[in-house]
Amino acid sequence: MTLLSMFFSVMAQENKKVNTGCGMASTYAEMAFMSFKKAYQAGSLDEAKVLLKDAVGKAKEASAYSIIPNCNCANAKNYSLNAVIFGNKALKAADLDNLKKWAKKAMDMSLDVMAAIPNCK
Repeated sequence: MTLLSMFFSVMAQENKKVNTGCGMASTYAEMAFMSFKKAYQAGSLDEAKVLLKDAVGKAKEASAYSIIPNCNCANAKNYSLNAVIFGNKALKAADLDNLKKWAKKAMDMSLDVMAAIPNCK
């Protein structure tokens, strides 16, 4: 019985380590999502681009945290990098409609990061 309780205690500690590493990836993905959403809702190209720069930086952080040993989530990393790619395409947009198209895709990728993280091991 004692051995069984020690096993579950060790497993709980290991799960806690994974959740801590992926927790930061999830946090940055959520912050990226919020910034991409604000850019999508922006009323001007200049306002949206400021928000997009912030969002792309947060998506990069989500990507970095998703591959640290405590998380090691390839799917989250790929979705984060896609958010960065789409965010950079939005930054290069010449008009607000095109910017919003790419910002929406980046927003969706940020949501995918958050959805992927609970499945990481």
